[in-house]
Amino acid sequence: MTAAVGKFDIKPAVRFVSRWNVQLLEPLTFHDPLYGLLTVPAGFTSDLASIRILREVCRWAALAALVGWIVAWGWLATALLVLAIVALALYGLLAGYGMRAAILHDWLYTVGLLPRGPSDAVFYRANTTGDGTARWRAAIFWQGVRLGGSTSYTSTPTSSGLAG
Repeated sequence: MTAAVGKFDIKPAVRFVSRWNVQLLEPLTFHDPLYGLLTVPAGFTSDLASIRILREVCRWAALAALVGWIVAWGWLATALLVLAIVALALYGLLAGYGMRAAILHDWLYTVGLLPRGPSDAVFYRANTTGDGTARWRAAIFWQGVRLGGSTSYTSTPTSSGLAG
């Protein structure tokens, strides 16, 4: 079965291989309106949306705020508490959304099929039309990969000829 434009072909069949990583048990195909069929092969391992950093920021900022109130850091303790609350709110808004889009994006970053910017654009489209994630939530995901994705993008040059 071929996926309709802007859609995934299946719900992903995955198994957890560690606490944070899943492995595809069958190929996952997204029909992108710009780049056509993009197929993540069975066996690919993904950490899904890499948002657990938000949980860690919340944890450590809250702990630091608590210490700050004990040792009278004043405004710094309050700022750390605000940071903890914002990180927790973002985590709560994003957790559980865009699984297939995240797997596709991890694969695009790993193999270097497209340059980073187009890979991130595919991620946004896969979130909105493929996974049915609200545009505002997909925009937060997109902003996250634009801000923090450069260290994860492969050094493998684009080899597909799909994009310059």
